Amino acid sequence: MLAQQAYILNTEEDYQQIDTVKDWIQNIHESGTFFHLSLKTLELMRRFSTLYTQVFDKDDIHPSTLNQLIITSRGLEVELIREN
Repeated sequence: MLAQQAYILNTEEDYQQIDTVKDWIQNIHESGTFFHLSLKTLELMRRFSTLYTQVFDKDDIHPSTLNQLIITSRGLEVELIREN
């Protein structure tokens, strides 16, 4: 039971991270500051947006797709912090 609770907390943290990264991407698009970003970061943003749409807008919640979204959001967060 304790292992499940830890997993639930990690999942909630992952969803919070996904929302944070989504907000960062929206701010970048609204401010127009994406011209100085590297191609790697832009590709991660594209991949994140595609996966986010697939999971949350189209309700395609396969474990593998959700896992890809979580991994992409972590990598994108690292790249955005590194570049800012």
